[in-house]
Amino acid sequence: MILKALENVRSHRSFTDKSLTKTELSKIVEGARLGASAKNSQSIRFFCVSDKKLCDEIFEQIKWAAAVSWNPVLEESPRAYVILCACEPLTQTSDPLLHFDMGIASQNMLLCAGEIGYGGCIVGSFNKKEVEKIIGLQEKYKSYFILALGEPKDKVKIVAAENKDTRYYRDTLNNHFVPKLSLNELIIGNK
Repeated sequence: MILKALENVRSHRSFTDKSLTKTELSKIVEGARLGASAKNSQSIRFFCVSDKKLCDEIFEQIKWAAAVSWNPVLEESPRAYVILCACEPLTQTSDPLLHFDMGIASQNMLLCAGEIGYGGCIVGSFNKKEVEKIIGLQEKYKSYFILALGEPKDKVKIVAAENKDTRYYRDTLNNHFVPKLSLNELIIGNK
């Protein structure tokens, strides 16, 4: 059922050393290709990276888990990245709609990754100019988000939010806890 798949698609930030193939990355991006796009603009372009040296360089440019002081180390870093880009200037869509589309694309890719045994994290906090230089991104494109991918090493668990506190946290056993508000707190009307 789709709700079970959504429950299992969490933000993973530490990974095993299992590599992703280019074929697997293409299957993951296929999920984004099949997704919805505002005005059917299909403005997103995807730059896939599975080369270990490039992955290690990109890892150093990412800010991880802003709500906790923990950060992954290089040995547990992602084994692949999909960088979500768009041609500049935007002509077929607006910046807000592009961000909306990138959210849909990212979620679809995480669902596809989960289906083949991988997990990931949608990252917006990274040194965009440096990553663009590392991958040799053509000047006409701008990077917006990164999908970090690999076989999850950490365990992510959904827990009930207490006192409406939704800050995620980790324990010393590499468990990551994600507090969720109840449906009663989220649904503000139902006529």
